[in-house]
Amino acid sequence: MNRYLLKFEKTGQLRYTSHLDLLRLFRRTFKRVGIDLLYSQGFNPHPKMSFAQPLSLGYTSIGEYLEIETRMPYNESFLVDSMNSSLPYGVKVLACREIPDSPKTAASLVRWADYEVRLPEGHAFPTDLQLRLFLDQDAILVSKRAKKGKEMVEIDIKPMIHELQTAFDDDGKQVLTMKIRTGSESNLNPELLLGSLFDFSGITLEKYEPQIMRVEMYREDGRPLSSIE
Repeated sequence: MNRYLLKFEKTGQLRYTSHLDLLRLFRRTFKRVGIDLLYSQGFNPHPKMSFAQPLSLGYTSIGEYLEIETRMPYNESFLVDSMNSSLPYGVKVLACREIPDSPKTAASLVRWADYEVRLPEGHAFPTDLQLRLFLDQDAILVSKRAKKGKEMVEIDIKPMIHELQTAFDDDGKQVLTMKIRTGSESNLNPELLLGSLFDFSGITLEKYEPQIMRVEMYREDGRPLSSIE
């Protein structure tokens, strides 16, 4: 048995592909290019492959991870090249590395993620002062729907925010960057943070949806997930 961690991007129209459909896409592609995945035991065997963290529908990403187990060893470059030769435009494998057998999965190690938020041309961004005052609050309370049932609960998201600032991309356009809690233990929806920030700053978030991209995922110690050992 061999384990591999694949880093990939999801962009363009593929951002509207659901988590389940993306899993099916990878499954078909592995089969098409002849990668022999290991299957689970039991009455309903399924290939041993899982994403580190689901990506919300409509988001793009250049920092997604897929963990797989294969029956035989493969060259890492071969896995990258063979998958990219068959995957559709919008999904591209960026890197691959073999990882040792361990009870800890990639999904169990995810604790933080970087996001970039782009707003429509000319839309106001919070100022540096507004960002500082927002983060200096004793608590940042927001309402969200409870996991079970329809009840709304109030939570403090301040401990879930590691970084929040504005920056400029390579094209000179302003973006909002954030590093927030992500994973099975604690997860902050970027849009929940955006809503709270813009309400605090007195800025109306226009009806146009912000473009949200996940950039990278991290372990608790701050190392990128690609450093999994």
